[in-house]
Amino acid sequence: MREKLLWLWQLPQHLLALILIRLLQAERKEWPHNRNYITYWEFIPHGRFGKFISGVSLGEYIILKPRSDYVQTVPHEHGHSIQSRSWGPLYLLAVGVPSAIFNNLWDRVFHKGWTVQERHRWYYNRYPEKQADALGRVIRNF
Repeated sequence: MREKLLWLWQLPQHLLALILIRLLQAERKEWPHNRNYITYWEFIPHGRFGKFISGVSLGEYIILKPRSDYVQTVPHEHGHSIQSRSWGPLYLLAVGVPSAIFNNLWDRVFHKGWTVQERHRWYYNRYPEKQADALGRVIRNF
């Protein structure tokens, strides 16, 4: 019963995630983390949608491009899933918008001359990314 209520609490994110999984033809995968497994969906970038998404966490759904840094990426996105449980229907406004626009877009437009390390330090020290790292137990050494 609790899981059904939680799924409804996160309904806007879950609906968007299911649409994205379908559009991206993502496959279900699992990642070992702290003696448990985190379920995520991996997609091969193709078409017009796959080019613009590198990773997103929507409710209990984590959708990622194949990459080599899953050790930090999957737990970080899991941290966003924990944020979603707290924020529920407000998650997209409280976490999704700041992450997508103010962090990702802002970084890509205004930090082009920065090194990768400078960009990562800036990005992961901002809300809500810093909180997602803490919730996912990600330790970053910049």
